[in-house]
Amino acid sequence: MWNDLDVVGAHSVLALLLLLAIVLRPAVVAGTTVPPDSSPRAVERLAGPGLDAVGPDGERLGPCPLEHTAVGAEIAGFVTRVRVTHTFSNPFAEPIEAVYTFPLSSDGAVDAMSIRTGDRTIRGQVRRREEARELYEGARREGRLAALLDEERPNVFTQRIANLMPGDSVDVEIEYVESLDYADGRFEFSFPMVVGPRFVPGEPTGSSGTGWAPDTDRVPDASRLTPPVAAEGVRAGHDVSLTVELSAGLPLSSLRSRLHEIEVEEVDATRRIVRLRRQDEIPNRDFVLQWTVAAEELSSGVLVHRPVEEPGFVTFLFVPPERVRPEAAAPREIVFVVDRSGSQAGRPLEHAKTAMLHAIDRLGPRDTFQVISFSNEVEKLFDRPRSVTPETRERARTYVRGLQANGGTMMAEAVREVCAEPAPENRLRIVSFMTDGYVGNDHAVIDLVGKLRGKSRWFPFGTGNATNRYLLDHIAREGGGEVEYVLLDEDPREAAERFYERIAAPVLTDVRLDFEGLVLTDVVPRRIPDLWAHKPLVVHARYQSGGAGRVVLRGFRAGRPWERTLDVDLPDRAAENRPIASMWARARVDGLLARDLRGLQQQSFAPELRAEVERIALAHQLLTPFTSFLAVEERVVNEGGRLRTVTVPVELADGVDRSAVFGDVSATVALSPAGLAAPGGSVRAFAARKVRVLGGIAEESAVDHDETKRGPLVDAPVSEKLGALVVSELERTGVDHEITVRVTLSTGVGPELERELEAAGLRLVVVLDRAVVGSIRGVDLDELVEIAQVERVDLA
Repeated sequence: MWNDLDVVGAHSVLALLLLLAIVLRPAVVAGTTVPPDSSPRAVERLAGPGLDAVGPDGERLGPCPLEHTAVGAEIAGFVTRVRVTHTFSNPFAEPIEAVYTFPLSSDGAVDAMSIRTGDRTIRGQVRRREEARELYEGARREGRLAALLDEERPNVFTQRIANLMPGDSVDVEIEYVESLDYADGRFEFSFPMVVGPRFVPGEPTGSSGTGWAPDTDRVPDASRLTPPVAAEGVRAGHDVSLTVELSAGLPLSSLRSRLHEIEVEEVDATRRIVRLRRQDEIPNRDFVLQWTVAAEELSSGVLVHRPVEEPGFVTFLFVPPERVRPEAAAPREIVFVVDRSGSQAGRPLEHAKTAMLHAIDRLGPRDTFQVISFSNEVEKLFDRPRSVTPETRERARTYVRGLQANGGTMMAEAVREVCAEPAPENRLRIVSFMTDGYVGNDHAVIDLVGKLRGKSRWFPFGTGNATNRYLLDHIAREGGGEVEYVLLDEDPREAAERFYERIAAPVLTDVRLDFEGLVLTDVVPRRIPDLWAHKPLVVHARYQSGGAGRVVLRGFRAGRPWERTLDVDLPDRAAENRPIASMWARARVDGLLARDLRGLQQQSFAPELRAEVERIALAHQLLTPFTSFLAVEERVVNEGGRLRTVTVPVELADGVDRSAVFGDVSATVALSPAGLAAPGGSVRAFAARKVRVLGGIAEESAVDHDETKRGPLVDAPVSEKLGALVVSELERTGVDHEITVRVTLSTGVGPELERELEAAGLRLVVVLDRAVVGSIRGVDLDELVEIAQVERVDLA
């Protein structure tokens, strides 16, 4: 609450203070970081059917440059190759640079990128990230069409297109390959369509990207993970079409899309062509396609690729046995952890609560349990895990029913709290971790789970229609458990039942692979965890020379030894199955990155590991955190290289409560980094003003100040501490900046009042009922507060 400071006349000292409030500590509304002054404005008003793009200086440019996203997936057995085409066009009268942050599968190996414009196709090449950025900037300055693709996270990418000329369009085509998910007799293909809003912990340090969140000391690349979000009621200006060509290899017995309406063309018993029914679909939720095949049991198998005079690649697919249910469940300690931050508001948290209540009812009489929730702070229900009694069960039910979503997502602190108390020796600790995964410090959280979990097993639940699958998948991998995704159209009690089926007994324990008669290198994964679900184990490796041998999968099933043998004949030459080379490279890179996740998060990754990642990526033309795809046209299309940068906004993820994440003003109010960096006005702006700070902190006067010009800010409550900071920062820097403000008005907003506000220097971004949000230079605040209808001016 603002209080204790009387400001005589609006002045740029207050503007500078408001800017500092943005730069030093982003405002928190309803639990998530409100977009600070750090990215190009994406929307000018809440009204209207389209979406305007805005240049770095805040000037309205026109329609958004991303027109359409087309997705094509070819599925053969358990491998899929996906082609994603983004179509950008320039409807402006000047050249532009388009910047777009978007998701891809967290397990995909991105191994191809090209751009097409007119009849010309330029194929991208993988280069070291710094080199690629330097070459891109050079092409940008020289006026050549160029495209740069960076990986910010395994499931978050940034696409830049430079020198897109007026009236021109360009297609950027990206390809990746991955293996399908298969569990309990069901295949699943998922394609993410939106980057959910990330909560970013830590102190701001600047901005290296165009997102609404600043970089921080805990998430140094936060501004590259937080694309601006379209305003409520306004589309992000682009749509998506999707086609899946499915060749299952076995007769299909069922097929369904979880979140989209589809059209299905039956080719034959084993093949289908699936299309989105609506070709203008809004990209705000994952596409999830599931099917089963008419076979009693999926068979284990092997895929081989051996280029000429090069080492070969081999992928083994092992199908474990069905689970054997024990006669009596062993005693367990079950820790239920639930994310109650702002992004979970509404259906996601309600789904998590329903699943938890059902799980609490299913606790066994020999179990102990604990309930932990987290947002800005971590809260435990009990001081220690308690035995299951009618009293403790009802206390837990009451606590869960009362959970409300608000605050930030301090997930790392929650992991530390779970692991702070040692697990009991006489029982297995199971951690049920329910969240949407919307955090920017993904790597750090995964690293903590792996290092601190001890012998506990982690079973994350992703609640929502566009969750952060990279984080949740890797919590399960590092935590030795299995992940479950609870979509918002699903009964969460079914997910709770699957959870209990899995933890009742693993499928296999103490799993190992033995290679007999085969010489294999670079086997990934290096360590095989216990298998909790009836799903294939996929292992990638390389081999130097052909030959016959056996691969034996061994483990314990319900405490008894079990093994499965696969006879293998590795050929000296095999041109088919080329995608498995990229799949091996991606798996190998993932293993290297996992060795220093903390360094990866802090951008201080171990140099020797980075060198090996770069070597593999360059050899296999693979996108990684340290390599980028670059495509540059040779001819100059923009003499002089002058252009505007336009950031493409994204939809808000389906099921996410906008007000719970961003408050009353969404990420559409985010401003340009240029507004932070460029000084506006000078010390002379303050010479015509008098600042009086109550409490005897400071007083400054000017001879030509007009005492009669006092606007509503005279009575604006501002704290004494804030006033002291105003004066000290003025004396230290003497610089004015453009800021984002919310103006409360005494009347509704009509055309005449809009013109008056704009004449006072306010550039309108959002128009509400009796308030507006916009950007203004600090030196112009005095004119703004003199408008009769202005009741209050606050930091937005």
